[in-house]
Amino acid sequence: MALIMAAILFSSAFYFAPSKTQILSQQNQLHLLSVSADASKEVTPDKVEIIFSVVSRGADPTAIQVENDAKLKQITAAIAALGVPTENIKTVGYSLDRWQEYNETQKKYVDMGYQLSNSLRVVSYDVTQAGKIVKGAVQNGANDISGITFSLADSTQKKLYNSLLQDAAASAKGKADAMATSAGVKIASLSSMNEGYNYVAPVANYNYRDMAMEAKAGAAPEVSISAGLVKVIATVNAQYEIAG
Repeated sequence: MALIMAAILFSSAFYFAPSKTQILSQQNQLHLLSVSADASKEVTPDKVEIIFSVVSRGADPTAIQVENDAKLKQITAAIAALGVPTENIKTVGYSLDRWQEYNETQKKYVDMGYQLSNSLRVVSYDVTQAGKIVKGAVQNGANDISGITFSLADSTQKKLYNSLLQDAAASAKGKADAMATSAGVKIASLSSMNEGYNYVAPVANYNYRDMAMEAKAGAAPEVSISAGLVKVIATVNAQYEIAG
């Protein structure tokens, strides 16, 4: 009986004892300190994108196509004369649809002909030209402006972002050192680090009130566009191994 009990106790001890691998895993478990930091800067944009359209209506689709094409050529020439390269003036939308309007007498929509819409996107790296570009487009037949966006050229964006990343990484290291000192421990090494990027583009404020009507009347509509500032933000998330 004594031999049987001894055997049971031995087998139980063997079953519940932690393995050598488990003990080593617990001993080698890293103690990490996690921090995040960001750096930001507001800068003047050096790129503007403007999308505008020429919308033509009529009974004959061929006739409105000819009219629309003529206006687009005039617009392209006017914008190119401002120093914008023709390769920065591209077609981004084209549609030809039936044109219908609601008839109050008949109480239904009736066919009026066709509507042709041709949209162009203009990119300029001289943001001070934005107002002149809009003015020139409207004077030569553009009757819809769907968007003005200010941003940064790729080269400017990359240079600024890399600089902000360095600032954010240095700030993260400073935070980690401060936290470690406060806790009475020391930083051994960097365990991991990743980045995050964001930028806030300004909303364009521009005056497009009755510009098409003024242009048709022979007036020279003045366009006031303010770009504001672009805010670039670089974020760093880092984990540092604590010594000991």
